[in-house]
Parts: sequence; C-alpha cells; structure tokens
Amino acid sequence: MTKIKITILLISLCFTSFIYSNPPEKEKDNEKIILGYMDLKDPAIEFATSDINMMIMRKSRGYLWPATKIMLTKEDGKLYFTVTAIDNSWCNMFCPDETAHGFTVVNGRMFIITTKGDIPEEFYKIFIPDNEVKTKAFSKADPESKPTAKNPVWTYLHRGNDKMATVIKSVYTENLGR
Repeated sequence: MTKIKITILLISLCFTSFIYSNPPEKEKDNEKIILGYMDLKDPAIEFATSDINMMIMRKSRGYLWPATKIMLTKEDGKLYFTVTAIDNSWCNMFCPDETAHGFTVVNGRMFIITTKGDIPEEFYKIFIPDNEVKTKAFSKADPESKPTAKNPVWTYLHRGNDKMATVIKSVYTENLGR
C-alpha cells in the first residue's frame, strides 16, 4: 500500500513539474507582420537600392546583413528615403514609429518598405502593390535583442523625375567590412 502511494505521489509530482516547467504561450499574432509584395517603379530608388545591394555583396562581412529596409519621409516638402542594412538579429527592421507597407526585391535582395510620419503623396507612384505575389509573414525581433553592430544607413534626397538621387549621408558602412 505504501509503495502504491509513493508511486502515485511521484507520478503526480513529475506530471505537475512538467506542466509548470513549460513557458507560457505567447500570442502569435503580435509576433508576426503580414506584408504584400510591391513593385518598385522609381528609377532613382531602384538605382540606389541596386547600388547598395552590390556594395553589401562586395564587402567581406556583407553576408551578415541579409535584409534591408527603405523608409520614406517627407520633410519641408522634400522627399527623402533612407536605406538601412539589417543584420541577422532583425533588430531595427520594424520600429515602433514607422509604418510597414510591404516588401520588394531588387537584384535578389529583399527590401522592407516603411514610412515615417504621414505617407508621402508620391508613395503609390513609387511602390505599386502587386496582388499576384503571395503575402509573406515576417517575425518581429525580440525587443530585448540588440543588433550585433550599428546598422549601415544611407540617406538620399529624391530629386523628382531625375534618375539619380542625392546622397545626403552614409553612416556605419565600415561595419560591412573591407
């Protein structure tokens, strides 16, 4: 009789310890962002993104930066776009003060498309939603994770119908290597 009680006690302890050792389930909806594909129709942004893609691929540590993000903003009536290289931790891909609209692919490199503040009126002339391509689910980075290095960032001034954009600044490009 004592052996049966001890056996039942051990089984119940093992069972309860297993139940309480599992981490709580997270809400899966808060961890993912669903984005649709958008065609890039602007020659200046296409040239800049293609150039940045080639620069990242030529650098010795370029493989550490698999994704990129394009952020459009309008300040003082001028359209700016910022391209940020994103490392493997995916930190800074989805920032709280930015709105993600979709993604595009230029020369095999994925670019997440975001805006900061109001959506510029030129936005839907530059990026056209393509409903024939399936939407993709992107995971948000862990809020506690930090990037392995400062993200390389290129800021451009869009010059309207011109096929080239003006580079305003580029920072942390040394993190791509030689």
